[in-house]
Amino acid sequence: MRSIQSEFRSLVILFAIFQCCTLVVIAEQGRLPLVPYPQKLVITEGDFTPKTKLVLSHDGRHAELAETCMEDFRALGFTAVQGKADAQKGASVINLILMKDPNLAGERYRLVIDSEISIEASNEKGLFWGTRTLLQLLHAGPGKAVPQLSITDQPEFSYRGLMIDNARNFHTIDFHIKTIKRLASYKMNRYQVHWSDHQSYTLPSKAFPNLPTEGRHHTRAEIAKLMEVARRYHVEVVPEIDVPGHARALIHGIPSLACGGGGGKLCIGKEETYQTLEKLYSEVMEMIPGTHWHLGADEVHYQVGKCADCDARMKKEKLESGDQLFHYFINRMHGFVKSQNRQMLVWEGFSPVLEPKVHKDIIVCPFDVKFRGKMPSDYFNAGYKVLNTSWTPLYVADKLYMTTPEIIARWSPYMFGAGRSPQPFAYWKKFNPQDYRGKVLGGQVCSWATEQKAEDGLLFGAGPGFPEYGRPAKRVQIVAERLWAGSQTTAKDLLERVGEDYWKR
Repeated sequence: MRSIQSEFRSLVILFAIFQCCTLVVIAEQGRLPLVPYPQKLVITEGDFTPKTKLVLSHDGRHAELAETCMEDFRALGFTAVQGKADAQKGASVINLILMKDPNLAGERYRLVIDSEISIEASNEKGLFWGTRTLLQLLHAGPGKAVPQLSITDQPEFSYRGLMIDNARNFHTIDFHIKTIKRLASYKMNRYQVHWSDHQSYTLPSKAFPNLPTEGRHHTRAEIAKLMEVARRYHVEVVPEIDVPGHARALIHGIPSLACGGGGGKLCIGKEETYQTLEKLYSEVMEMIPGTHWHLGADEVHYQVGKCADCDARMKKEKLESGDQLFHYFINRMHGFVKSQNRQMLVWEGFSPVLEPKVHKDIIVCPFDVKFRGKMPSDYFNAGYKVLNTSWTPLYVADKLYMTTPEIIARWSPYMFGAGRSPQPFAYWKKFNPQDYRGKVLGGQVCSWATEQKAEDGLLFGAGPGFPEYGRPAKRVQIVAERLWAGSQTTAKDLLERVGEDYWKR
């Protein structure tokens, strides 16, 4: 089996080929082949021709960042080292500069190419995003001129994600690592993994040895390897242990958690359930550090009279319905997640008006976008912030309708299309960005139940995929532009820059 470094080298080479093929088309339009396109790019007079040897110069604080970049540049044919710029001869210099500048707060960066290359930011994440833009600019390799220019760039949305379902179709750790590197190349910063569902529980567990599904779970060493790559590439891995529904695998490993009402859901009346989940969450959080946690909490219903323990909990908490008990569960788990300094997300499914109210600092992820009382507008009106995960156009699902690239390119995070069947663009729920800025945190492509070998094509356009899954396409790249750059570019321009002549099909 090839090493991760070899896999990534192949990835970078493929990316370079794709960029070379699009360069002529983009040059005719006056745009450089960058995805996502920078917020501000000014081309100045003259060209810069990179030498074979690149020197990454910094003040000593960025050795690890420089090492990561050196690996990436070497895959493009450069000889990359780090050190003092004035000690190197016959080399092109890349200056990594950390500076206190209020104009470079957050994820912002400034990239200048003249006689040398300088990347400036107020933190290492900004520097890293600047190196991703530079990698695209130097894709053709040594000796290939690029224009001298100045870029000032920052993201439109803070949450730019991809979700992979690891429970229905188990993915190798090499796939996850390669995907994280791909996401980073397009400045996507969240990677949600659906670690559990009815089919399997795919994380290791010392606390509950019978929980991991035999033959379908990762080792602690593999998770540690994944997290190290994610840290270096500034992508947060967001764990999802889907509860209280979609829980047959959890119940198989811990039978006492089963609800008397059946349906493969947890009993949310028993105190044992909460204690067990807190212990399990603590174990997962130790393996997968970060700032977010996805509870799941979708497609599950509780009814009075179906489970004695749930009925007893409702009586104790003075609740009158299964829906109220569900709200109690969400709030109870939110309290624990928040105590661990994490922001909690849930799929759509709870009522935004039913008492007890679900806490307002929980991020809601609408996906079906068709149930009365649980539409994006209902959550907005109740004061919730939303991550756009709408089925149309953001779902990639097994043998089900998937939106075409032409339609995805017309999307913005302020647009929500319904799921389970094709919904034409005209029927999407559209919100005015000026009124909802800050209420929509970003968006996330969600890949469900597709085979690992198909996802290369369906998500990144890097493989053939399979006809029954839909047309291979660079879906992630298209969404990445809308999340980073907003809607400043046309759909036609964007599709041409991702290297596919969709408009002539």
